[in-house]
Amino acid sequence: MVDVGNRVKLVDLLRQLKEDDKPRFGLMTSQHMVEHLAMSVRFSNGRSPQPLYVSTERAQVSKRFILGDGEYPIGFKAPMLGDSPPPLIKAGLKEAIKYLENELAYFDSYFEANPSTVVMNPVLGELTYSEWIILHNKHFAYHFKQFNILSS
Repeated sequence: MVDVGNRVKLVDLLRQLKEDDKPRFGLMTSQHMVEHLAMSVRFSNGRSPQPLYVSTERAQVSKRFILGDGEYPIGFKAPMLGDSPPPLIKAGLKEAIKYLENELAYFDSYFEANPSTVVMNPVLGELTYSEWIILHNKHFAYHFKQFNILSS
């Protein structure tokens, strides 16, 4: 289980990563994965607003499924992602982890200042703060398992 609210543990897990770690599945490098998580947090913290990429009906079904009791499904791919990882934006893994930490801190401050706001998720539709927490916990756990920094 991942708790994005426990930043000490979260960062400790991330610091276990090495630049050359190979994923159990998928095409991302460890740095791609960290930058990917940072971008997903940017979607939720108002810094990178997203449109809805699917129909409202499809978003409602996906939201019930993804935010439900099960784990984030292996092989799930958001429709706006390409067939290969995007170019890296940070100089290295340490910088990517710091980038993610900063985005998470902004997530906290954004929802402290705007507690009742909803923010668009490109696949699940509008999410509240508590729904984003559930999603981030599951999304982070999925990628931490991908790189063996979280046991199944």
